[in-house]
Amino acid sequence: MAEPLVDAVIAIHDPNRPIARAVRSLTASGLAVAKDGLRITVVCHNLAAGTVADALGDGLTSQVRLIEHHDGIRSPAGPFNAGVAAASARFVSIMGSDDYLEPGALHAWCDLADDSVDAVIAPQAHADGSTIRTPPVRPFRSGDRDALKDRLFYRTAPLGLVRRDAIDRLGLTLTEGLASGEDQAFSARLWVGSRATRYAARAPRYVVGADAESRVSMTYRPLREDLAFVERLIDDPWFAGLPVRTRRAIAVKIARIHLFAAVLARIDGTNWNDDEHASLAGLIERMRERAPGFERTLSLADDRVLSAVVEAGSSTERIASLSRARRRFGRPSTLLPSNPLSLLAADAPLRFIVASALL
Repeated sequence: MAEPLVDAVIAIHDPNRPIARAVRSLTASGLAVAKDGLRITVVCHNLAAGTVADALGDGLTSQVRLIEHHDGIRSPAGPFNAGVAAASARFVSIMGSDDYLEPGALHAWCDLADDSVDAVIAPQAHADGSTIRTPPVRPFRSGDRDALKDRLFYRTAPLGLVRRDAIDRLGLTLTEGLASGEDQAFSARLWVGSRATRYAARAPRYVVGADAESRVSMTYRPLREDLAFVERLIDDPWFAGLPVRTRRAIAVKIARIHLFAAVLARIDGTNWNDDEHASLAGLIERMRERAPGFERTLSLADDRVLSAVVEAGSSTERIASLSRARRRFGRPSTLLPSNPLSLLAADAPLRFIVASALL
């Protein structure tokens, strides 16, 4: 029997999620649900398959493969890993149960996937139609993308297409046992190790459902738990074996997207304390050891936050003030890098902001 071109994997943990919408979007993605086109696998996470079948209804249930995955863990890593392990098509595409594809999306992505391509990055949008501006790839270019020059590390969710053979070759799995960031190592290894990666710039998009956006957990977790994925990543021997410029690019992304947000969220939520401060200071020092010089492409305002966090005796008020100042985009301190020689680096503020705006 011929294998399908694409195995689409959806993980669901709650039968009240809009799973039918997700499946319907796949059936309208331009690939026939047949042995040589598309196979849809719904992984029922800590749920009975019959419960999910009821949510889908007879018409859609007949078009999917239902797999149960029971691990008792509130993380999407386990069910997605189970779905990927069950996949045998040329490409795998994962999707959250709250999300959906614009019509014709899979067909358009597959058009970019010749025999050399290991990954096709899907363009993303919010449910209101606004563009999700990651990764901020170089504008006005097509063809293969470069992990550093096209800032691929800013796309952490491997949404789009991933060649099944590449998953095996690169040893890609979502990291289980983390409170967040389970896709960080998977995507970083993919962007570094992919033979060729394309970005489907003008193709139909992967849409992040408003249901998912409204349900982002605001539950407080200790910073060490929330950022455990950073420690796991930078302590990995794989990371140590990367060229220093690649380690710096990953560290810049971690600081810009994760560390600064963690600080401000805790200060604004009155959850910042000496233990949190010490945890983050230690993490920054470890990042400096493992990716020396990564701060040079961060903005002056960003670098001031890092320095204040690691400086003994820095008050919460000072860290809060600097954290808010770095968000006043457009000021010289947010546009100029801490090292003037990095002014035109790919992930320095000027080029990063321009690329994001043009996406």
